[in-house]
Amino acid sequence: MPAQALAAVATLLAFAPHDNRIEFLLDRGSAELVWIGPSTFRFRRTLEGPLPAAARAERERVPVEIDDTPGAVRLRTRFIEVAVQKHGLLVRVRRLDGEPLLADLSEPQAEGAGVAWEREAPAGVRFYGLGPRADPAFDLRGKAVTTEVPFLLSTAGFAEYHAGGGEFRMDFTAADRYRIRAPRVDYFFYYGPAPKQIFEEHNAVRGPARDWPAAAEGAGTWATLRTSLLRLVQGAMSAAFEPVFDLAPYANAPPDLLRRARQLGSLVPRVTAGTVGLSGFRGQLAGFFDIYDVEVRDRGHPVWHPLPFQFPDDVECARHADEFMLGDEMLIAPVYEPANQRTLYLPQGMWTNLETNEVSPGKRSITVDSAALAVFARNGTIVPLNSGEALGLHYFPRLAAEFFLLERDAGEYTQVHAAPAADIMRLEIESQKERAYQWVVHHVEKPAEVGFEDRKYGQAEGLAALADGTWFYDAAQKNLHIRARVKAGEDCIINVAW
Repeated sequence: MPAQALAAVATLLAFAPHDNRIEFLLDRGSAELVWIGPSTFRFRRTLEGPLPAAARAERERVPVEIDDTPGAVRLRTRFIEVAVQKHGLLVRVRRLDGEPLLADLSEPQAEGAGVAWEREAPAGVRFYGLGPRADPAFDLRGKAVTTEVPFLLSTAGFAEYHAGGGEFRMDFTAADRYRIRAPRVDYFFYYGPAPKQIFEEHNAVRGPARDWPAAAEGAGTWATLRTSLLRLVQGAMSAAFEPVFDLAPYANAPPDLLRRARQLGSLVPRVTAGTVGLSGFRGQLAGFFDIYDVEVRDRGHPVWHPLPFQFPDDVECARHADEFMLGDEMLIAPVYEPANQRTLYLPQGMWTNLETNEVSPGKRSITVDSAALAVFARNGTIVPLNSGEALGLHYFPRLAAEFFLLERDAGEYTQVHAAPAADIMRLEIESQKERAYQWVVHHVEKPAEVGFEDRKYGQAEGLAALADGTWFYDAAQKNLHIRARVKAGEDCIINVAW
């Protein structure tokens, strides 16, 4: 077909709603918009000929108001408005308050074996994602990326995911727009507005996840360790949830590099340990990984939470792809250089270094110097750590916290809760399995009494003497340890009074 014909602007002749599907009748080519939910849709288009067949899942009907204006067809749900321009079929999406989200600036045109078009990139909006990359910062502005993971997240509150596989190129080198080159026009739009909500929308349609290697090279060096860390975090920001980290290349590495590689690999759910082995910390995280595996499956949240995923309103977080949150509770800053020292950024909140028990306020950068992995627990969380005789429940007050533990053999969830309540602190375990638990309440003064109603817990002489129904106060660390054995189905409540 002559190039002049492909460059002609398509015209919308009519449209026809079919439940959640809106069929657009064009003077050439074909297009459709399918509502997945009130904040999610799929848009497909061909420049010539009919649309290829696509599988359609049965979904509840999405209430949509349709307004046929002279210049565009406007589709409005309870969250967003989509305008499909009649001349050129440009797609524009905005919030109901009028704030723009996604906006085509040009009609897709044939380019090579695919198509290309441009979209608006408003000032102040940042873009993240596009798969495992070795970039130390998340923002794509000023970059051009070729990828097979075309998941693009915008701080405006939306994401787009281009379906169907193949190679995609997105160019953000222009100040006010970005250019898409794709095998086809077939994408999902998700409005969150928060990243966690966007990932949940994506999880409903993304299909089976594919494995991908954390390392881009086969050698085990400090450079490849850094690259692997960045690729793992950038992959998590791109909803690429199945990284595989192989420790075999580090088997003959110098001791300091071997130690750091083991520390990093121990935090990857799918790791090939080989002769290198995993750290003791990995063993302590068994219950932690169990529950976050469920979250990956059911909600589409990565186990590694990139800082902009967890703290989307903190602009500084977008500059730190070499650290991450392990779930909602712990910030991890691996060392990837031949020294024990590194600088890291702490987002808003109060943070406890698990090695030293030192507390640091957030919204600032700090330097750590240790051979151990830098792990910081966030204020207002419970961190479960398997520790031999008893399951450790580390609570970091003063905010309330809870955690759910998956009991795989019972198919149930043990729930643990902790919170200040008036002049006491209330600790609660709703256990689905008989187990010994050890509360570790950080940064508190020595209590006057520990117990619940008629049951009073006795004070142990030392940590080694801690037994069921006793407590010990570590004055040097200002940590309170409480041991309790809880039966299956029991609701164990402990009040701590000062």
